[in-house]
Amino acid sequence: RAIPVLEEHRALSLLPASGDEGRIAGAMLLDIRSGAFTAVAAKCTLLATGGGPTFYKYSACAQELATDGMAMAWEGGADFCDMEMVQFHPTGILTGDGLQITGTLLEEGLRGAGGYLLNERGERYMERYDPERMERSTRDLVSRAGYTEIREGRGTASGGVFIDVSHLGADFVRKNFKGMVDRCADLGFDLVGGPVEVTPTAHYMMGGVKIDTACRTNLPGLFAAGEDAGGTHGANRLGGNGVANSTVFGEVAGEVMAAEARAVPLKKFARAAADEAAEGAIAALGEGDSPYPIRAELKELMWEKIGLRRSGADLEAGLAGLEALGERAAAARGGSGRAYNLAWQNVLDVRNQIATAKLIARSAIERDESRGSHYRDDIPETNGDGLYNVFISKREGEAAVERRPVRFTRVEPGMDQASAPAAPESFVD
Repeated sequence: RAIPVLEEHRALSLLPASGDEGRIAGAMLLDIRSGAFTAVAAKCTLLATGGGPTFYKYSACAQELATDGMAMAWEGGADFCDMEMVQFHPTGILTGDGLQITGTLLEEGLRGAGGYLLNERGERYMERYDPERMERSTRDLVSRAGYTEIREGRGTASGGVFIDVSHLGADFVRKNFKGMVDRCADLGFDLVGGPVEVTPTAHYMMGGVKIDTACRTNLPGLFAAGEDAGGTHGANRLGGNGVANSTVFGEVAGEVMAAEARAVPLKKFARAAADEAAEGAIAALGEGDSPYPIRAELKELMWEKIGLRRSGADLEAGLAGLEALGERAAAARGGSGRAYNLAWQNVLDVRNQIATAKLIARSAIERDESRGSHYRDDIPETNGDGLYNVFISKREGEAAVERRPVRFTRVEPGMDQASAPAAPESFVD
């Protein structure tokens, strides 16, 4: 089939159906090349934009990812879950401030093969945090350990720690980790010959839009999959499960949406909503504050207040800071001209990032315990009595946060898996 693909377009907003605002009937798009708008009507709309926690100082994600899907879903009225759960990876390459490549990953295989993590003193610091598993501990613990070493003054002058695999032998490293050897060489580092400077880096958002097993959201006509969807990974995603998530739910969403599209009529979208989306984007042009300092301050704020180690006071201060940045972002402008106007795109990006960051802060405030990737210095214990998820929904324009008990459908904590009921042939509702 000849299916048109709109290259170099970004989605600005979801469009409600005319006369049925609870249903999503398409999306408003912006052509980055020309600045032209295109409203697309659709029986089914899928959010699969990738999460991208690029609002942290260090991130493993491409910087053009700005949580657009989540921000649009929130604006459109979708429910969210698990937003406090942001995964950090312990070894992002540290190349210098302002370089987009900073934070890109040196993968787990290096530590699994026996690589050492060292602080500025040359100490294998994981002995302080997990003396049994050392560098092979879980991502959350290893990331938090590196962050603690840096924050407590045992990191490098540029704010990092080291990973060293040179003791494994040059031939072994080159044979088994060629891609990472080449990546380091491209950046001026010798992975084979000695330590490489790294830092914990924001990697994956485990929270997102609440979906059912068929990728449906609470808004008819809207589906979500991949990193835009929450609830799949719990509090601590396992390595490789992001690929499995996108593969499985990408297929599920496609099959379910195809069936629904055959069964429902195409509804018109609300023209007023489309006009409002275009007018809002155009209003971000002109003279005003630059988006770039706002985005830089956002990264610092999230890193320091809503990052790897949290506290009630820091989270409240972080949320207040986000509110202030949101006001500045609303007043920011992208200059003149629409075609390939990156400043304009950055205004739209930082507004989306702040909207999503607020959901993280509010969820983290609600979870008064430490669990998985969510760690609070003021409450380091895990609550073993009541397992719950944190949900956020929009009610009368305001964020409503609530806890809901975890629903176990097959295996409960402490149950012998041998006695659990067999898995169904299909889990799709």
